Amino acid sequence: MWLFKRTSSYFFGFFDSILKLLGHTKSAFVITAKVVEDDVSQRYEQEVMEFGTSSPMFTILATLALLNAFCFIGRMKRLIMDMKTWVSDPFSLQILLCALLILINLPVYQGLFLRKDNGRMPSSVTTQAVMFALLACALALC
Repeated sequence: MWLFKRTSSYFFGFFDSILKLLGHTKSAFVITAKVVEDDVSQRYEQEVMEFGTSSPMFTILATLALLNAFCFIGRMKRLIMDMKTWVSDPFSLQILLCALLILINLPVYQGLFLRKDNGRMPSSVTTQAVMFALLACALALC
């Protein structure tokens, strides 16, 4: 979770500070009422992450998770096609780290593709994240 917080909150904090210095935004803290529904509390008891609404933070998190998955799949494809062994590959530790990050991001992947309840990622976030991740991969290939 600290990776998610760092990735999104620092970016938005920096962006908001720049806009505040330029006089384009006035940040305000508004307390909102929390509505607890039966299905939300049931997901909470099952320790399932609640995404629910569309947010730029979720778009960034989903894009980074998908980019990590695309890189892992591409590297594994290259490793299998070249018939190299794990020992001779100089990037074997990076591949293992990438696999670990995929395991950490499993709730994000479930929210993007597998879940059908109201706590899943909105389809607009999924579409934006896939497009941004594919764009990043295409730019890296150029």
